[in-house]
Amino acid sequence: MSTKKDDKKASAEGEEVPRKSKKILILILVAVVVLAAGGGAAWFFLVKNKSHAEENKKKLSESTAPALFVPLDRFTVNLVQEQGDQVLQLGITLKTYDPELEEKIKKEMPEIRSRLLELLSSKRASELQTLQGKKRLAAEILYLTNKILGFKKTPPPDLVPSAVPVAQAPAAPPALGNSGGLAAALQQADAKAVVAAPPKPVSVRDFLPEPNEDGGSRDGVVDVLFTDFIIQ
Repeated sequence: MSTKKDDKKASAEGEEVPRKSKKILILILVAVVVLAAGGGAAWFFLVKNKSHAEENKKKLSESTAPALFVPLDRFTVNLVQEQGDQVLQLGITLKTYDPELEEKIKKEMPEIRSRLLELLSSKRASELQTLQGKKRLAAEILYLTNKILGFKKTPPPDLVPSAVPVAQAPAAPPALGNSGGLAAALQQADAKAVVAAPPKPVSVRDFLPEPNEDGGSRDGVVDVLFTDFIIQ
């Protein structure tokens, strides 16, 4: 009898050992999975935080980087004729915050000069003699240069919108038989004459740069400065 009991006990103990081994194995696997998941999450957050830190550092360095000024060779072009031949002599300096852009400007200089010569030679002296006309030209040069360099910028707004002419009815011819007809007609013409509004006084605020329409981006050329501006 004792032998049969011992055999059953030994058999039960033999079955219990694999069960315990399976439980231990399952617990180990669960622990490994948990540790792997935790390690993966920790690695993900570390990499993400590192990339954010590097990005913030880059933005900070870009925001505090000093401005660079790239002068272009002097431009001399014939303007569209209004009162005989007129010549524009223009000195241009490009402002940027990108240290690598200077070499790119030199590389693209043939196309930049060609496009700017086409732009300048399409102007009239009367367009460029006012402050608004000069600002308009600077905005056009800025947009054109950035486009050649591969930067997408907002097109310049119309700084000097063209005035829409108002249609006027033709005046009736004066009556020849009336001695006062000619004088009355002249007085009527003077009353209908359009009186030009006096020019707006120039303020020092007008010489400040225009607001950046690209959200304060420092990419590409950010401003155009005139070092010479002579019309002869």
